[in-house]
Amino acid sequence: MKRIFSLLYIITVVTSCSDITDQNVDPKKPTITKAEYLFTNAQKKVVDQMVSTSVNYNVFRMFVQQWTATTYPNESQYDITGRKIPDQHFSVLYRDVLMDLKASRELIVPEIAVSASEIAIKQNKLALIEVFECYSYSVLVDTFGDVPYTQALNIKKYPLPAYDDAKTIYKDLIKRFAAAAVILKANTQDPNFGRADLVYNGDAASNAKWAKFANSMIVRLAVNISDVDQAYAATQIQAALVSGVLGSNADNTKLNYLATAGNQNPLFADLVTSKRDDFIPAEPFVAAMDAIGGDKRMDKYFVNATKPVPVIPAGRSYVGGTYGEANVFGSYSHITGTLNNPVFPGTLFDYAELQFLLAEAAEKKLVPGGTAQAEIYYNAGIDASYADWGLTQADANKYKLLPKVAYTNTASGATWQEKIGMQSWFALYNRGFEAWTSYRRLDYPKLLPSNTSKNRGFLTVPVRYTYPGVEQFQNGTSYTKATAAIGGDLMTTKVFWDKN
Repeated sequence: MKRIFSLLYIITVVTSCSDITDQNVDPKKPTITKAEYLFTNAQKKVVDQMVSTSVNYNVFRMFVQQWTATTYPNESQYDITGRKIPDQHFSVLYRDVLMDLKASRELIVPEIAVSASEIAIKQNKLALIEVFECYSYSVLVDTFGDVPYTQALNIKKYPLPAYDDAKTIYKDLIKRFAAAAVILKANTQDPNFGRADLVYNGDAASNAKWAKFANSMIVRLAVNISDVDQAYAATQIQAALVSGVLGSNADNTKLNYLATAGNQNPLFADLVTSKRDDFIPAEPFVAAMDAIGGDKRMDKYFVNATKPVPVIPAGRSYVGGTYGEANVFGSYSHITGTLNNPVFPGTLFDYAELQFLLAEAAEKKLVPGGTAQAEIYYNAGIDASYADWGLTQADANKYKLLPKVAYTNTASGATWQEKIGMQSWFALYNRGFEAWTSYRRLDYPKLLPSNTSKNRGFLTVPVRYTYPGVEQFQNGTSYTKATAAIGGDLMTTKVFWDKN
């Protein structure tokens, strides 16, 4: 009898313990997830980061003087440490994007694929993860220079990852983009992530578009690297063109946001729901467009308020705020309502950008055709920009005939760098990071810091972010080596490809 009671006691204790354990599991917080969910989150996070205008995350529009601030001009005066902007940029791309992509891959790799279709779908998913990883690393390199790469994302083995040489990373990214494009082109009969792909919808037809994106990214990186390795750049660009790049605006790499809260374009939160009037167009950008005369994109970019009506200088259509200084919101032109739309797409790459990159490649003899071919690409870039903003080909044709636009007219610029640089600046409106990259590579437009910035010691526009402050304390040895390798952790230290 005593043994029976003892056994019952043991069973009761074990059962009770089991029940307690079960009760400690939160059914609303699952411990497992699906690869598709991780991929979707990473995809949205990277687009959000690139299109946001929150001064906590993205100040590239202000660096390239397309926008400026009103009440709080610190970031347009190049204070990026007050809000820890480098830390946020670094953290989002490594923690929220690259780590989720890594986790998604780790769930897909062990999946058993039997049929030809299953094998192709698995290959497509892994290739698409590869594409987004490469894109994210390219942004990190173009922002900071040397960054953790080969030892990144493996916290257990490398809790304090070393920083890799930026040029070496670049070449590996190009290699990985090319390999992913080959897989995606080969498997055009089967989908990848399906509806979990928020850009091209993940069906079978999307694979070809993702391959074009990967090849277009090769063009971007190769043009960037061309001043330090011309022969290599030429080889990579020509191979990418043969493989296939974006063919029109229909191929543009855009995430289509939704009207529902949490899925809206971050611009909507920054410009509308915040109920703050923090941003206006910057006068250097507005004045430059106005000086051309007859650019109908201005009506898509800017709007003049009616109450109060801003004071427009004689002969002008719009007026921007004083760059790098505090501005009264009602005294200047405003950002058009087109960008205030919650479903306004977030763009990672478009056909206009590609055409201006190829125009530069032609002038640098990276592709055949020289100046004559550069003019064709240059005009195609203008056409694509006009069409993407809802304007007509007739509008674009009229604009291209203007003396300050026509490629062969010296009024459009004394050098091809000036011609392409200015028109890229205009076309890349609202794409601050890409416009900033174009500016650094071509040294056009000629941008100057504000007087306040000069008084704070900034004599030039920043050409990189400083490394995150947290890296100095948590990964100090690697940080110190990286700082020495790039020539100093300064906003004036150029990334490896910025040699002009």
